[in-house]
Amino acid sequence: MKRTLEAGPKSIEFTQLIEWLSKELKFACNLEDNVNAIADPDDSSSFLLELSSFLKELCCPHKCLTEGTVSQRLMTVESRSLLVCYLCSELQAARIIAINRPETNRNIDIKVQTSATANDLKTALIALGFSKPPPDITVQKLFPKMETRLRERLANLPPKLISKPLFTGFLSEKQWEALSQLHKTMTEEYKLRREMLLKRLDVTIQSFQWSGKAKNKADNVSAAYVSRRKQMSVEPSVDLADLLSAREDLTNLEKTSSSTVRKNTSSSVNKIMIGRVPDRGGRPNETKAPPPEMPSWQKRTEGPPGGRGGGGRGSRVQSGWSGARGRGGHGGGRGHHGGGGAYDAAGSYSYHS
Repeated sequence: MKRTLEAGPKSIEFTQLIEWLSKELKFACNLEDNVNAIADPDDSSSFLLELSSFLKELCCPHKCLTEGTVSQRLMTVESRSLLVCYLCSELQAARIIAINRPETNRNIDIKVQTSATANDLKTALIALGFSKPPPDITVQKLFPKMETRLRERLANLPPKLISKPLFTGFLSEKQWEALSQLHKTMTEEYKLRREMLLKRLDVTIQSFQWSGKAKNKADNVSAAYVSRRKQMSVEPSVDLADLLSAREDLTNLEKTSSSTVRKNTSSSVNKIMIGRVPDRGGRPNETKAPPPEMPSWQKRTEGPPGGRGGGGRGSRVQSGWSGARGRGGHGGGRGHHGGGGAYDAAGSYSYHS
């Protein structure tokens, strides 16, 4: 326990303890909210927001747990110990009151948990005007009766009220398996997208709390955000039944600027006119090509005569040269200083001006 308290809100064990206490208090005191444990230390900010909202609903009397910056309330081991002791004492008191409270109604309330399919079937029977079917009725007997009643109702409705089904074919067993696998893959894909969007939403709300003005309103932000955040599920709600019940009007896509869509998306922000802003460019047709990295190849041109100095090629010395002037005789014509040189038969060099 000591190690758990020292770890604090970034510890999964600590948040799991708070989650268990909050759920027990929610059941005992008939509360609306509870605190959820974290799966990653980076989610501690969301945990603190939920805890702040839960303590506010519980009317916590300890100001160090309900006032000030949310991220600073559980910074010490003393504050975490106080939180655990407070929740434990509240849970003990709630259970004692529940045992000693006089029973005003001795009738036993039995709640039968039914599946989502059974609830949908019950809703369809009520909508079609059926009475409660006998318990021994089979699916082979019930569904033909429902189909007959449904066709009677559809015959009395305007033809354009309900469009034709989008899918009217038949699928084999292998095709149903392939469709189920495709649905599973798409569900995992969009679950990942929802997790990313919800994470971006949480991070955005956390960044708002960094502002100096928002620090004094942390409780108001958490109260307004946490209740709405819990309604956003990560799991997609689309299944194969939605595919079979889709109608042709589902293919009629409307623009986001149409009046039917704008009546649900318009806000006061859309009415603000933004003035002229500097042109930042970025259009591809106005972008100039970058200069070449190397110049294009050109034909070599000879330089002006006499640019090599006085000696010219006469400076090259090789053994075995002989003759009165050798190759050094060319140096006189190519140097600025004139003159030239030659090797004699003995191999010594002499200069001629």
